[in-house]
Amino acid sequence: MFTRLPLLACAIVLAMVPISSGQGKDSCPMASLPSGAQAVLGRQYGEWRPKRVSDLGADDKKIWAETHPKDCPGIAIGHFEKPDQLAYAVLLVPKSQSSHGYRIVVLSKVATGDSYAATVLDQGDAQDADSGMVISTAPRGSYSDFEGTASVQVKLDAVNVEWIEKAAVLYYWAHGKYQTLQTED
Repeated sequence: MFTRLPLLACAIVLAMVPISSGQGKDSCPMASLPSGAQAVLGRQYGEWRPKRVSDLGADDKKIWAETHPKDCPGIAIGHFEKPDQLAYAVLLVPKSQSSHGYRIVVLSKVATGDSYAATVLDQGDAQDADSGMVISTAPRGSYSDFEGTASVQVKLDAVNVEWIEKAAVLYYWAHGKYQTLQTED
C-alpha cells in the first residue's frame, strides 16, 4: 500500500500541472470558419485540411508560438476584400500523408445567404512544398518589397504567406483582384 502512495501522489501532481502552450491543443478548429465556408471546403477540397501547429517542424513551432501564440498557421481571418465583411484565408494541406502540396484559398461571402466563393491565391504539388509555410492576417498599412524598390499602401487587411525565416509574400486586394508583394526573401 505504501509503495502505491508515491505513485498516486505523482499522478495527482502531474494532473494539476498546466499544459504548456503548443501542447494538447492545435488551435486550428474548422469551427472558426462559418458553415458556408466549411461547406465550400468540403465540396471543393474534401481531401485537404487547414495546416495545424502540429504540421510544423520543431524550430518553426517555437517561432510560431512566440509570434502568433493564439493563431492557427492555416487560417487567417480579416477584411481582405471588403471593409465591412470578413473573409477567410486557408492554407490547405493534404489529409493523407501519402499526398503532397498545398493550396492557399480565400473564402469570401457572396451576396445571397450563407454561400461562399473560393479564390485560389497559390498552390503547389511538390513534396515539402509547404515546409515552414504559414499564413496570417496583415493589417492595412504601408508595405515594401524585400529589395526596397516597390511599396504599396494596403487599404484592407492582407494575407501574409510566410515560409518561416525564409521568405514572405503579401496578398492584398486592389483593383478588384488580389495583388502580390514579396516582402521577405
